[in-house]
Amino acid sequence: MTDKDQELFLDYIKQLLYDTNEAKLRRDELSDDAIDLADGIEYLGELIKDEKNVLSKMAQGEVDEKFSMSHNYLAAPVKSIQSNLKHLSWVAQRVAAGDFKQRVSSLGSFSDSFNEMINQLSHHRDELEHISNTDVLTGIANRRTFNQMIEKLWDDAIPCTIVFIDIDGLKYVNDNYGHSEGDHYIKEVCQTLKTSLKENEFIFRLGGDELLILSKVDQAQVCEERLLKQHIQFNEEMKKKVPYPCDFSFGCVDVVKNEGKTISEYLSLADKKMYHYKMKRYLNQSRLGYSNRIDKSGLDSRIFDAISQTSINRYAFVCNMETNVSRWTVQAVNDFDLPYEYMYDAGKIWENRIHPDDCKDYEEDIEAVFSGKKECHDLTYRTRLKNGKYVKCRCEGYVLRGRTAQEPNLFAGILTIVD
Repeated sequence: MTDKDQELFLDYIKQLLYDTNEAKLRRDELSDDAIDLADGIEYLGELIKDEKNVLSKMAQGEVDEKFSMSHNYLAAPVKSIQSNLKHLSWVAQRVAAGDFKQRVSSLGSFSDSFNEMINQLSHHRDELEHISNTDVLTGIANRRTFNQMIEKLWDDAIPCTIVFIDIDGLKYVNDNYGHSEGDHYIKEVCQTLKTSLKENEFIFRLGGDELLILSKVDQAQVCEERLLKQHIQFNEEMKKKVPYPCDFSFGCVDVVKNEGKTISEYLSLADKKMYHYKMKRYLNQSRLGYSNRIDKSGLDSRIFDAISQTSINRYAFVCNMETNVSRWTVQAVNDFDLPYEYMYDAGKIWENRIHPDDCKDYEEDIEAVFSGKKECHDLTYRTRLKNGKYVKCRCEGYVLRGRTAQEPNLFAGILTIVD
């Protein structure tokens, strides 16, 4: 192998290190004696390109079980990244040892460069693994990490407790004090919850105002008792720091694999318990005359009262989109077992009464209306009555824009049983 050959090989390795996807070995300039060696080095180079492609996809959250690479050795899901790196080292050793019809002496001068390349990939993988598992704002683990952890516990049939947490009034803080202050509020809640975690307890941010705690040591009742004390303490401490009310709501469930439920059903149950707790607290505050009781502005109307009495199978509703407080007819409260006539974040509460197979269509249609992609909400789906029976309903709703800066935007409509 000539000095020119070595120069070409080293140039290719440098390209793999610093401009991986564009790296190309200039084979037409190699001597005939170096062609076999070129085959081995190019094979290793393609594996490195594949590996870096996996790492980039992982960082962007685009890797799942169906993601595969062009080479069989790297056609494993992201869970096998570490073993892929080990395999990459093994391939380099094989090439260096002459397994690709090379002489050992021919590749000896490149061993340091290969080792540097593999070390960089390993470090890059560790960094991206951390980024892809961490919530950027708070520094705590994210939904991806929770999914991995709960699936592992589930597969091993290890019982645990899920705590679903919702940060109260985050939209109000964002709207009135700015998103920077809203971010500060989120961080304060996360920091408070982190300080109370025991060994083998973990906190995750799902996004927005939603958090999860996973405990492998305490059952739901114990977690609930602890959080009841903690949220009161947090509320009092934040009064000294900020001018707006701060609190969080939560729901705790024990997760046991042999109960016949799925992970998704346990999460849904924890979510329901959290909203039941939130609504119960809001109603208690309203009855006691607290200053932060449910805001009914824009919802009291004689027209609504008249419409609500038109038919026993027709239910009117109206939501103040600024306060996220809704009003439903008394008949709807009775027939669908709603917690109250006036409800905070009623969309979540109502969604829990929609048949699971219809929830996705409901969410997509509501999102389209609220984002302005559709003019009206017009959808037929199944809804659960108080007795547990599902009936088919047609829901029609419209966004009514405020005519002045002081007049709130409303979302109003009629739900009709069509069965």
